[in-house]
Amino acid sequence: MLYLVIIFLSAFLLFQVQPLIAKLILPLFGGGAAIWTACLLFFQAFLLLGYLYAHFLTQLKNLRAQVIIHSMLLILSLSVLPIALGELQLSAEIGAGDDDSSPLFDILWLLVVSVGLPYFLLSSTGPLVQRWLSYMDIGSLPYKLYSLSNTGSLLALLSYPFIFEPQFSLHNQLLYWSIGYGLFVFIISLLCMRLFKSPIIPLSKPSLSNQDKQLSAVEHIRFDVPLWIGLSAVGVILLVSITNAMTQNIPPVPFLWILPLCLYLLTFIISFHSPKWYVRWYWFALFAISSFAGILMFFIGSQFGIVTQIVIYSLILLSSCMVCHGELVKLKPATERLTLFYLNMSFGGFLGSVFVAFVAQKIFSQFYEFPIALFAVYVLFSLCLFLTRSKAKEKTSKTSSSYLLNGASIVSLMSLMFFFNYLNTLFTNGTVANSTVASSRNFYGILTIKDVEVNGKVERRLIDGSTSHGTQSQSAEREHIPMSYYRADTGVALALDHLFPMMNIKVGLIGLGAGTLAAYSRAGDQYTFYELNPAVETMAWRYFSYLEDSKGDIDIILGDGRVSLTNELTSGKTNDYQVLVLDAFSGDSVPTHLLTIEAFELYFKHLEENGILAIHVSNSHLDLTSLTRGLASSLNKSSIYVQTEADKDEVNQTQWVLITNNSSFLNNARVKNLTSPWPNSMDKNIVWTDDYSNLLSVLK
Repeated sequence: MLYLVIIFLSAFLLFQVQPLIAKLILPLFGGGAAIWTACLLFFQAFLLLGYLYAHFLTQLKNLRAQVIIHSMLLILSLSVLPIALGELQLSAEIGAGDDDSSPLFDILWLLVVSVGLPYFLLSSTGPLVQRWLSYMDIGSLPYKLYSLSNTGSLLALLSYPFIFEPQFSLHNQLLYWSIGYGLFVFIISLLCMRLFKSPIIPLSKPSLSNQDKQLSAVEHIRFDVPLWIGLSAVGVILLVSITNAMTQNIPPVPFLWILPLCLYLLTFIISFHSPKWYVRWYWFALFAISSFAGILMFFIGSQFGIVTQIVIYSLILLSSCMVCHGELVKLKPATERLTLFYLNMSFGGFLGSVFVAFVAQKIFSQFYEFPIALFAVYVLFSLCLFLTRSKAKEKTSKTSSSYLLNGASIVSLMSLMFFFNYLNTLFTNGTVANSTVASSRNFYGILTIKDVEVNGKVERRLIDGSTSHGTQSQSAEREHIPMSYYRADTGVALALDHLFPMMNIKVGLIGLGAGTLAAYSRAGDQYTFYELNPAVETMAWRYFSYLEDSKGDIDIILGDGRVSLTNELTSGKTNDYQVLVLDAFSGDSVPTHLLTIEAFELYFKHLEENGILAIHVSNSHLDLTSLTRGLASSLNKSSIYVQTEADKDEVNQTQWVLITNNSSFLNNARVKNLTSPWPNSMDKNIVWTDDYSNLLSVLK
C-alpha cells in the first residue's frame, strides 16, 4: 500500500507544479503561449535526468547504498521549501529583450533554480520505487504502477484549473504544494527505512543455465531501444503539434490545452494497465482513418466547424498515442531492465520536446511537424510489426500467428505508402491557401500575412495563429484609414479623437500588431509601441504602411509591455501619457499579468492625471468587461464600455473599455452618444491580483 501512495502522490505533485510554476513566471516573460512549450521542455529534461539517476542508482550492488544516497538527496531538497520565486526573481530586463533573442534559456534557468531539485527527485520516484518493488518478485505489478502514476498526473492536471486555481492564491498554492512535497518526503522516508532494515539484496549475475536466455534478451534490447526512443519521441511531438494545429484554426479557448494532454495521459493509463486494452488493429485502423482526415484539415481546417475540428484532432491524438504507447508496452523488457526502459522512454520524450522547441521552430514556417509526426507513426508501427515477426520466428517456424504478422506488415507498409502519396499530393497541388503573402515563425508562434477579398475589396491582414492583429486596405485611396478593431467610432478612436485639439500628445500602446493606430498620429505626436514579438515589428514595417506613413514620431520598444513599463519606472522615468492603449490580447489567450490590480496601478503611474486607459476586450469566449470594470472601481476610476457593431464593410464587432477620471472626456456629447450599456454580466465584480487570478470567472 505504501508503494501505491508514493507513486500516486509523486505523480500528482509533478503535474500540480507544472501549471503553477508556468503561471508564476508569466509576468517575467510576457505571458505568451510559448511559455508553456518552454516549461514542457524543462519538465521533459528533468524527467529524463530523474530517470537517468534512477537507472544508475539501481545499478549499485547494494540496496542499502541506494537507499542512503536517495535519502540524503531527499533531506537536501527540503532546504528549498517552501518553493517561491520571490527571492529568485530575475531582473525584469530578462523579458524585455531588444533583439531577436529568445528568452527560452532564461526561462529554463529560472525553473532550474526555483524547483529543479524537488522536481528531479519526484521524477525519479516512479522508476526507482517500481524497481525496488521488483525485488519482491511480484510479477507484472511494477509496470501497472506506471498506469497508476499517470492516473495521478491526470487528476492533478484536471484539479488545478477547476479546484486549486479558483480557490487559492498563488502564495497559498505554493505553500500547499510545499506541504504536499514535505508529506511525500516523509512517506518515502518510511519506505527507505523499511528497505534499509531489510536483508541486503545484491544484484546477482545470471546462472549458467540462464545465460543463453540473457544473451538473447540483450540482442533484442539492441533492437528495442531505438523503438522505445522513437515511439516516445513521436508521442510528445504529436501532443505538442496537434495542440498547435488544433489552435491554429480554432480560437485558443482557455484550458483547450488540457484536452490534448489529458488524452495523452489517458493512453499511458490504458496501455500500461492491461495489454488487453490495446488491440493493435482496432487502434491502427482508427488512426489511419483519422490521420487522412486530419491532414486534409491541417490544410483547409478553417472550412470545418469548431466541433468537427476538435473531434477529429482528438481522435488523431488518442489513436496515434495509443499506437505509440501500446507498442511500447508490447516491447517492454523484464523488470530487471525496467529502469533502462523508462530511461529511454524519457529520452525519447525529451528529444520530442527539443525537436518542437528548437528544430521545428527554426526550419518550419508552419506546424509541419504535425504531418511529419503522423508519417512517423506509420513508419514506427511497421518497424514494430517486423520486430514482432522476427521474435515470433525464433519461437516457431510457421504458425497462423506468423502468417498474420506477415500480412499485417504488408498492410502497414501499403498504408504508409498511400499516406505518403496523399500527403505529397496535398503539398504539390497547392492546397495551402493562395491568399498567404508571407509567414514567420519564432518562439512566440506563427505570424501570417494574408490578402483577403471582402465585398470586392482586397484587405491585408496580420494573423497571429487564428486571430487578426491588424487590417489595411490595399487600395491607394483607403490605405491610410484605420480598419477593423481600430476604425472610426470605436473606443480607442474616441480616446484619441478627444485629444485632437491638443498638440504634441504622447500615447503609449501595449501591442503593435500591424501598427494600425499609428494612423491616428499627427505631426508632433509621440507614439510609443511596446511589442513582445520581434517578428511583429518586422511584419508591420515590411507588409503594412501605417508606421511608414505616420505623421507623428514612432518609437517601438521590444519586450513585454508591463516589464518594459516597470523598467522605466524603476529607472525614474514616468511617461505622462495622455492615452495608454492595452491591446495585447485581442485573441482568446489572455496574458493575465496585464489584467491585475498591480498592473493597472503601474499603467496609471505612466498616465497623466487626466489620462485615459483604453483596453481592447473583444473576445469570443471570455467576458473581460466585468474584470476591467472591477479593476477600475478598485482604483476609484470611472469606466465606460464602447461596443461597435459589425457591418457590411467591417466584419468584426469590437469592444473597448475606457478608464479615466477625465470629466471633459466623460461628459463629451460624442462620447456619451457612442457609449454602450454594460453587458448583463456586470452584476458580478471581479478583481485579479498578481497573487490570484481565475480564468473560469471570466468565461462567457
